[in-house]
Amino acid sequence: MITALRAALVLPLIAAAISSSQRVNVGTATRSGTRWSSPMTQQHGQSMRRNLHRSLSKALATTKNKQPGSWQISPQDRSSSSSSSNSRLVKSSSAIATPPTNAGVKEANLKVFGYDVTRFGVYFMAHALVYGILWYLSLIKWVILSFIDKDHHNMDRSSLLWATRTLKSTGCMPIIEGWENLPKEHGGTMEDDGKPLMIVANHASWMDVPVIRQITKRCKFLAKKDLGLVPILGPSLRWGDHPLVDRSDKRSTVKSFRQGVDWLKKGVSLVTFPEGTRSVDGRFSSAEALKGGAFKMAIYSGARVVPVSIAGTYDIMPKSALLPLRPSDGRLHVKIHAPIETHKGMSEEELAAETHKMISSGLPPSQQPLQ
Repeated sequence: MITALRAALVLPLIAAAISSSQRVNVGTATRSGTRWSSPMTQQHGQSMRRNLHRSLSKALATTKNKQPGSWQISPQDRSSSSSSSNSRLVKSSSAIATPPTNAGVKEANLKVFGYDVTRFGVYFMAHALVYGILWYLSLIKWVILSFIDKDHHNMDRSSLLWATRTLKSTGCMPIIEGWENLPKEHGGTMEDDGKPLMIVANHASWMDVPVIRQITKRCKFLAKKDLGLVPILGPSLRWGDHPLVDRSDKRSTVKSFRQGVDWLKKGVSLVTFPEGTRSVDGRFSSAEALKGGAFKMAIYSGARVVPVSIAGTYDIMPKSALLPLRPSDGRLHVKIHAPIETHKGMSEEELAAETHKMISSGLPPSQQPLQ
C-alpha cells in the first residue's frame, strides 16, 4: 500500500521517462474482433506536462474499428462463465474508453525505486488519482455530516465507488462467481438473516483490495496500522473506524480485537487477509501460517466465515510492481465459497484449516500453496 504514495509522487516523472525512452514498436493486438494500435515514437517534448499528456492520450488511442464498450473476455472464459447462473461479469460502461491491451508490456518496462512500471501503470494511476481526489472530498463531506451517519457507512460507500470506477475505467473488473453465498446487502442472492460475516481471502497483490471491495457493500476492513498513513486510504480507514492492528503492540492488538467483535455484534461484516501480507510469489500460504485473530473474532461473536478465492491479481500487479502492469483481459476471478458456521466449541486451528481448504480449492495451480 505504501507504494501507492510513491506512485502518486512520481507519476509525471514516469510518464516523461516512458515518452522519451528509446523507440518501442508495439504491434497491433486483436481482442474480441477489435484492433488496437498503441505506437510510441521517439519524440522529446518541451516539458513534463506535454510528455504526460502525450503518454495518456496514446494510451487511449484506438483504430477505426473500435467499438465502445466492447471490453470482453475470451470465448472460453465467456462460455465457462455463462454456464453457471451464479457467475457475473461486470462490464465497463460504453461511455468509458477501453484501455490498451498488454501487447508490448515487456518492451515498455521501466524501473522506478526498484519496482516495475509500464505505460498501462501510468494510465491506471491517472484514473486512480482523479477518482481519489473525489473520494477524499466525499470523505470530508461525511466527516462534517457524521452526526447523521454514526457508523460511517457512507464513507465506506465512497471507497467502494472509488474502487469500482477505477477498475471499470481501466479494464480491471473481475469475473465473480458464487453470489448465492452472499446476503443481498452485499449484492448476493442469499436472504438476509442479520448474521454478520467474516470475509476471508488470500492476499497476493495490492489489487486484491479494490477487487474484493466489489463483494463487500457494507463492511469494515481489519487492516494493518501502517495503512492508516497512506494518503486518502489512511483517512478512510481511520475516520471510518476500521479496526487497525499493530502486531508489535499487544494493547493495540487487544483494542482492535474488541473493536472488531463490536462491529460483528452490531451486524457489520468484516473483511480480512489472514496471511498478514502480500505473497512474494503469488502462492497461498499454508494453513499454519494464517493469523488466528480473525478466526477468534468469528468464533467469539458467532459470525459466519465466508472464504473467498482471488485469482489473477498477482499476474496484474506482483509485489515487484509499483503499479498494475496490464489490464485484466479476463485474468481476474473471484470465487465466493459457501459460508462456514461457527460455534463456541470449535478451535481457531480447525476453523483456519477449513477456511484454507476452501480458499485453495478456488485457486489456479500457480497460486496453490506449496506442500
